[in-house]
Amino acid sequence: MPRANLKSAVVLLVASLSGSAAFAHADLQSAEPAAGSAATTSPTQIRITFTEAVIAKFSGVELKDQAGKPIATGKAALDPANKSVLIVPISEQLPAGNYKVEWHAVSEDTHRVKGTYSFSVHP
Repeated sequence: MPRANLKSAVVLLVASLSGSAAFAHADLQSAEPAAGSAATTSPTQIRITFTEAVIAKFSGVELKDQAGKPIATGKAALDPANKSVLIVPISEQLPAGNYKVEWHAVSEDTHRVKGTYSFSVHP
């Protein structure tokens, strides 16, 4: 392969690899309580694990009961051992019922993502 074509191929390969990395976002990987789960006791916190590190200052959750009423939560913080885990304390005991978690996160590459999931409490 001529040197000019080889150089062009390498530049194209590097550009395509760096371009795909730039489009990466922090996606929800898992949560506790888990999506669709039925807890037997009131959870004391929500732990959301993302596919990459997030910035706690710009990330959080809103917890709502089945009537859509917001439930008090504490300040979102990162797990000190894993910056892709967001921890949000729940400020009160949750009575039996269905709950919706509306989460948002900003990854270290500054992309903002959001989503929702539900769980229930059935003591």
